[in-house]
Amino acid sequence: MGQRLEDIRRLRERLTTGTLTGSAAQQERARLKNRILGVLLRDARQASGRSEADAAALLGIATEDYRAFESGAASPTLPQLEVLAYAYNVPMSHFWGSQTLADKRQEHSVREKIPAIIALRDRIVGIQIRQARERENLTVAQIAEETGIDARRLRDAERGRIALSVTELEILSQVLPLRISDMVDGHGPVGNWLQAQADFERFADLPADLRAFILRPINRSYLDLAIRMSEMDVEQLRSIAESILEITL
Repeated sequence: MGQRLEDIRRLRERLTTGTLTGSAAQQERARLKNRILGVLLRDARQASGRSEADAAALLGIATEDYRAFESGAASPTLPQLEVLAYAYNVPMSHFWGSQTLADKRQEHSVREKIPAIIALRDRIVGIQIRQARERENLTVAQIAEETGIDARRLRDAERGRIALSVTELEILSQVLPLRISDMVDGHGPVGNWLQAQADFERFADLPADLRAFILRPINRSYLDLAIRMSEMDVEQLRSIAESILEITL
């Protein structure tokens, strides 16, 4: 991923420092833009887990023709790019930018921290299991008998020494007031990314007219006012309402 990002940066520099003029300059710019778009297309496709053949089939073109897009030898049409953005689950703006998906997620800086992140999360999940068990006044032995999960394994999980599988957590949720969705990380680089995806899905589920209202910059002041009012107590809201009534009457 780092090499792809460097490729884009190098091509961007060539775009801004070119010495050609006229039609020759336009042709060179088009060629460089095609190559940048090709890098971003390949990055998005691979991040989505799709093959070149899959992408070509979606567009109804030959695989060789799609490869030309990623190599920079050709450029897709706007409708084709829109379909690819949909298939790769990225916004269209991704293809106008200069960052790969891995760079946007800062994957290069997180990778070396992943073992420590997983170890910390295992301990946190263990604490959540123990707290839920204690709130129900249940022993490890009772939980083991109800779930069929070995008692020693449960104790080690509560202490963060081992990690239970998602399936085991689902079994535990039948006995304890635990929901896996509530246990998902909401902090840190991975958790922040997961939260952003969840926020985007909730936003996408809003009515179209409400999404349009939120996205209009001119409505920002109304949204800020709504946020401030949501943080007020009942007495403050009553005072505001009374003031509005005095003005209107």
